[in-house]
Amino acid sequence: MFRRQYHRLVRINRFDLHSTGNRGARAHVLACVAVKTPSYWRRPALLRAPDEERHATWLELFFDLCFVAAVAALASELHSDPSLGGLLRFAGLFVPVWWAWMGFTWYASAFDNDDAVFRIYMLGAMLAVVVLAANVGGIDEGNSTGFVLSYAAMKYVLAAMFIRARLHASEWSGFCNRYAASNAIGATVWLSSLAVMGSGRYWLWALAMVVLMTGPVIAVRSYEGVAFNHDHITERYGLFTIIVLGESIVVAASGISELGGETPVLVSAAAGFALAACIWWMYFEFVGSSALSRDTLLTSFVWGYGHMFVFSGIAAAAVGVELVVEAAAAGEPFTGVDRWVLALGLVAFLSAITVIHAVTVRGLDIVTWWRTVAAALIMLLALAELDAVTAIGATVAIVLTLLAMESMRAARTPRSA
Repeated sequence: MFRRQYHRLVRINRFDLHSTGNRGARAHVLACVAVKTPSYWRRPALLRAPDEERHATWLELFFDLCFVAAVAALASELHSDPSLGGLLRFAGLFVPVWWAWMGFTWYASAFDNDDAVFRIYMLGAMLAVVVLAANVGGIDEGNSTGFVLSYAAMKYVLAAMFIRARLHASEWSGFCNRYAASNAIGATVWLSSLAVMGSGRYWLWALAMVVLMTGPVIAVRSYEGVAFNHDHITERYGLFTIIVLGESIVVAASGISELGGETPVLVSAAAGFALAACIWWMYFEFVGSSALSRDTLLTSFVWGYGHMFVFSGIAAAAVGVELVVEAAAAGEPFTGVDRWVLALGLVAFLSAITVIHAVTVRGLDIVTWWRTVAAALIMLLALAELDAVTAIGATVAIVLTLLAMESMRAARTPRSA
């Protein structure tokens, strides 16, 4: 009975709403059909209205917690090997971890119907994330099988979710087909890497990521409507920012508890917390989201993909703070590659929010130059031979000055949304 009513409603909606050209209204009606389905276990995975009020669900927050483990595992590996090779490995592995989170986040923004099937898919992906996090440490030892299998599993799950979504309406079938294909092909390339030894395996990983990350660029051009909720995506990215900032808080607390309450440790840990607070303030106060729009695809992709450097930069900077605290406890100068972990992490963050700001305001303004100068000063500071407390203190001073300048400017001029 319901199936006949559902298909009749969809036929009516297509006739009435396509005749008026009101895509937003049609999406809203379809979303309502999905919500009113009487089955708890299985509902149609319909495209949700892009303008409905949306917030992160309890399942999405649970999903994010699994990525806390993945980010912590990557940070732990960088802390164990704060060399140039360690930095490159951290950056290279952060990309697929971040992309896994991003893929499910954007799918949920479009097709989250909160039925049992959707929940099972998400819980399966979460289990794969936990397995992935547990296998991060084995990559450096040449044992990457668990990492590859868990990552490929996540991508196959996401492909299956898009295939399910395409079954219920032809209008977005091309959109879902392209997403499903890119995830399935990317996952297969990941799996095929197990047959290759040495550096060739990592090149296949890179190829797989190219396939996965070009999928949305191709898919979005096959659907003229809006397949995401602006406020929901903005909130989800903000929550992931909180996740990576949490690493800095853990570092500050563990530094005091494990390394003792000596003055250098307390000062450096407090400075690390101050740095995290400045990053939080700067991101949530001055990183706008008006560039995230279906009308301007290029700026939308810059906003969405640019956050990879926001997240990885914050995570790397947190490891840098941990290295500072340890150097302060040992009474050693903050020298060598350790300095570059902190510096490059902050520079990645500042560079990313600068580019996002430029596409948001559609030009280069004074804020762009301020952030560029701040990044350059942090790089210069990394060249100096300083003790740990002085190094972290000077770094905080640069970031705090930048924050104060932007705050004073914001008080005088309207802030971009």
